[in-house]
Amino acid sequence: METFKPLIIMDERERGEIRRNFSNIPCNLQIETLKTADYLISSTMGIERKRGDDLVASICDNRFFSQIQKMKYYYPESLIILENPGKMFDRTGIAPASIYGAIIYALYKENIPLITTLDEFETTQTIWSFAKYQQKNNPFVYEPLDIPSIEIGLKMQLNFIEGLIGVSEIKAKVLLDEFQTPWNVIQAIQQSETEILSSGKVKLTSGRFIDLKGFGAKFVRQNQNLLNLPFHKSIALEKKNWNL
Repeated sequence: METFKPLIIMDERERGEIRRNFSNIPCNLQIETLKTADYLISSTMGIERKRGDDLVASICDNRFFSQIQKMKYYYPESLIILENPGKMFDRTGIAPASIYGAIIYALYKENIPLITTLDEFETTQTIWSFAKYQQKNNPFVYEPLDIPSIEIGLKMQLNFIEGLIGVSEIKAKVLLDEFQTPWNVIQAIQQSETEILSSGKVKLTSGRFIDLKGFGAKFVRQNQNLLNLPFHKSIALEKKNWNL
């Protein structure tokens, strides 16, 4: 019986070991210059592959947000593969909170699932498995897209800040008006200090949120917990919830 070979469209910038891995599995690999996503496996599913260090670099130069917004717009069933996530922390000069904030934005604001893999081999197997599933009953015919560029602006900044706990669009505008940039909002949260009183209530003891109406100690503490929760612990908690 002939093995089903799904069509996998790979961006021509994906080279080296990852491309060699695809030559060893039963698939029809087609190299194209893609304007969004690194891989296409159906008319509705694009895949963005990020190594841990590449993710951080794309956050620092603001590529990450425009990349995933484009992909999600044209491919509603988009997926992010985070390869070797430990490399996220190899680069100095960026706070872990900023990295987690970007991941939270992708997961909860753009509703893009994220899967982690150890290396190029696991990434290859993951993409191949998704391609087989997607194309089993729906043959995929690749059609290039004409995609205009998306400029980073207010909408992206608001979406990012709304990813924080207890932040509506109105409150996001208040925070950006006060701190001017999403980075400054994150820094202000991280630099604030709280203490738990004998009554059990939380009190702000220092930081720029003390005099900012509508944002109290509870807001600061919850979002500090959110921004500083290690990714592997988030996954463990999610799996625990699935098993309930």
